[in-house]
Amino acid sequence: MNETHILVEWTAPEKPPHNRDKRWYLLAGGIAALMLAYALYTQAWTFAVVIVLLAVIYGLIHGKPPITHTVQVSSQGLKWDKHLIPWSDLESFWMLQGPGYVELHIDRKKQRGSLLVQTGDCPPLEIVSALSQFITLISDRRERLLDYIIRICKL
Repeated sequence: MNETHILVEWTAPEKPPHNRDKRWYLLAGGIAALMLAYALYTQAWTFAVVIVLLAVIYGLIHGKPPITHTVQVSSQGLKWDKHLIPWSDLESFWMLQGPGYVELHIDRKKQRGSLLVQTGDCPPLEIVSALSQFITLISDRRERLLDYIIRICKL
């Protein structure tokens, strides 16, 4: 029998929830309306269609609650929801401290992009202690400029 010892486990959303008030929606709607008016005025029909499509897609994507992941760290690997990822497929990890949340980024060796999840109620030091046994902690990593802009604009 192959029994796996789980070092740490938690469930949390992928991204922090953004509290958008009425003013945010008015500002975003106003900017979209101005860009649409400019596109129509200059007869840039493709730009007008893109603005409308972006607004519709944004509404569809952000109308749903954020995706929640269950993460388990064990000696066998990282269990991401129901998929076990062996340590040999993972390279490093880093954490981003935000206002009211801590975000965990895990870099993969062969695939582009990171696995991304909040730490939820699990203490970040427990996660660091468990993960650093198997992959490297990168302490000086910062979020990319585009991610920073997306976070500030609550997109």
